[in-house]
Amino acid sequence: MKGTVRAYLLVIPAILMLTFLSNGSAAEATWYYTVEINGVKCGYAVFDTTHSVIDGMKQIVLKHRLFLMLSALGSQFNTEVKLTYHIDPATGQFTYHDSEVHQGPVHMTSEIHIDGLLARFTSSMSMKEETTELPPAAILDNTLFHPFLINDFVAGGLEEKTYNLYEVRENEMQQTRYTKTGVETLELAGERYETVVLDGLNLETGMKFTMWVDTATGRMLQTRPPNNRLMYLSDASIVNQIEIANLDENIASKVDVAIADIHAISYMKVKAKIEPIGLWVTPGELNVPGQRFEGTVMENLVEGIFEIEHPRYDGTDAPPFPPDFSGIDSLKEYLEPDDHIESTDPILVEKAREITKGSKDAWEAAVSLSRWVSAEIGYAIPGGVTARDTYDKKIGECGAHSLLLAAFCRAVGIPARVVWGCMYIPNFGGAFGQHGWNEIYMGKAGWIPVDATAGEHDFADSGHIRVGTLQSATTALNPKEMEVLDYRLLGVETAGDDGSADEETTRYREYFGKYIAPSETITLSVFLKDGSLTLDIPGKIMLALHEPDEEGRWYAKLSNRLFIEFERNEHDNVTALFLHELIEMPRKSDPEEIPEDVPAGLKPYLGVYSFLAAQAEFRVYCKDGELIVHNSLDGEHVRFQPPDERGRWKDEYNKNEIFFETHENGTVRAMGFDAINRFKRID
Repeated sequence: MKGTVRAYLLVIPAILMLTFLSNGSAAEATWYYTVEINGVKCGYAVFDTTHSVIDGMKQIVLKHRLFLMLSALGSQFNTEVKLTYHIDPATGQFTYHDSEVHQGPVHMTSEIHIDGLLARFTSSMSMKEETTELPPAAILDNTLFHPFLINDFVAGGLEEKTYNLYEVRENEMQQTRYTKTGVETLELAGERYETVVLDGLNLETGMKFTMWVDTATGRMLQTRPPNNRLMYLSDASIVNQIEIANLDENIASKVDVAIADIHAISYMKVKAKIEPIGLWVTPGELNVPGQRFEGTVMENLVEGIFEIEHPRYDGTDAPPFPPDFSGIDSLKEYLEPDDHIESTDPILVEKAREITKGSKDAWEAAVSLSRWVSAEIGYAIPGGVTARDTYDKKIGECGAHSLLLAAFCRAVGIPARVVWGCMYIPNFGGAFGQHGWNEIYMGKAGWIPVDATAGEHDFADSGHIRVGTLQSATTALNPKEMEVLDYRLLGVETAGDDGSADEETTRYREYFGKYIAPSETITLSVFLKDGSLTLDIPGKIMLALHEPDEEGRWYAKLSNRLFIEFERNEHDNVTALFLHELIEMPRKSDPEEIPEDVPAGLKPYLGVYSFLAAQAEFRVYCKDGELIVHNSLDGEHVRFQPPDERGRWKDEYNKNEIFFETHENGTVRAMGFDAINRFKRID
């Protein structure tokens, strides 16, 4: 009798929700939501519900569009997500779902068809169909209505429950625990709503969130995901109110310890409080060769002290090349392809074999692959979605570099995996930024960390804190507090500023001082730090410099796309510096047509080039026998002067140098700008 009554009570909220959706006016409703990040209204979501008959069955069609304006580390990228759900009115479960994601140059799509207890999944990353078995109690949730929560936490009076939810992004079943924290009246968009407040925790990825659900309809009215994000019901006016939100503080945690030469970090001790998302962390997984952790992990909240000291591997006892690890079951997953690491792709296999041809052992082969990725794949946020996508675009962020290197290694039989966590960066006066890199298996030596993105082809400096292997599309570091307690640098007895009048200081002294831009809005400083001449761009980044080359160029140790040159007067005194930034723009497409009067020598350069950091395009065309570039950012048309003996062009204002990068076959793959800024010495 009690069971019958309870079952009846559980049905009531679902009936209320379905009655609400079945009502003609409500069924055709449109709702607008505001998205805030770090207190900035940077986006909006629009939900539309309609009724339809699909394949002879009544369905509720829910359409969800999300638009965000974001920037990170100087790159701007808008994000647009479109989702569709077909919901069975009798159960509240979806029977079909599709998604479309645009983020800068990234474009992904997927479809899910529910067939009984099977979910049939296809995506643009892998067009082959994948199936996932659904347990009888599986929840096929959507982003707006959650009747199962009202059934249990309002009608059922539960305080806590764990559900088997089908996670559409991962195409797998995951457990999520909901805990009731109270009830609250919200005033949103001019209306009052009674809500039940629930804390959610994904027990697979560690994702935590809070959600306010309307007790009358099961509709989500407000949600607070991690990293200072909030979405809440508003009105259509939000569409015209949004502005760009800067994500730097979400992906980097400042520590106020300035280290210019990060490659030289040989030991670091860090007190950390982080709440990672992407895998369920245990203390044991944080203790790996080269890293020791002492502290606690409570429901994915990591608090404690990391000590990192990665020894530099020199290739001793490296496996032969090509190696044979086929009989070791524990390495199998790191030799096989997946949707993001297409290590059997014929193009990637051929390229990997070409790069490693003649290698004396597996370590030499792996380093050659790492060096190629570092040199040939530019940096941009966002970047390639998969290894092959990164190879084709020739640009990406740390994850894209790591996916490609893993695919290259696996393609020639070397076990490799992508790991993630954070690394010390010289930005913002010193910080830890979310990061991904690789570990490559070298037999007796075990797993060797390398960081192609940071130019660490055969090592990873000891500023890397490893959280785990890359497993989820929702990976995020979510730092709370970071503090550097101690560190050491290779070749430097005492890390810090060099203020003594020793021989080394005397040798560099002529460059020391402050340099100001013509606009007088930016002042740079040059000084000696940790044994290297160092350039400080206040509030941005501190760069240790290599010794000058034969042409007097001081390249940054962090990136070979940044260098400075010093200007001298007739008395040989340093009077100014030129800061060079080499910006690479991949070729997006050929010209639609080439006029007959275009000189043959200019035809290879024509086309459209993408400046991913600013989401802009530059079109190169020919007029009157001259190359001209059209900038989509400001609509300006700028002529190129004839190239010099180095094959470099200058713009008509003599400000920037332009160069073109080519593939091995000689075809143009990218256009580069040497953006030059002069800073006058003021002391």
